[in-house]
Amino acid sequence: MAVCDACAKSVLTYVALTDDGAERRCCVHCDAPVGAELKWVGLTELQDGGYVVGSPAAHKAGAGCGSGGCGSCGARKN
Repeated sequence: MAVCDACAKSVLTYVALTDDGAERRCCVHCDAPVGAELKWVGLTELQDGGYVVGSPAAHKAGAGCGSGGCGSCGARKN
């Protein structure tokens, strides 16, 4: 996890490639580049950060990602 300035919170990141092939970290929520230092977290810290880990059946019906029910992350449509 790292702090995304655009989202103003700690988020998961992914590695993207720039046009010249260099790696950069981006926010999983808004795709903005993230330059903050990475913090490796365990399952408890990940869940405390608002991420849900587990099978979809274990989550409250109608409130998962893509349902529009949770409101915590504005899932990307692309």
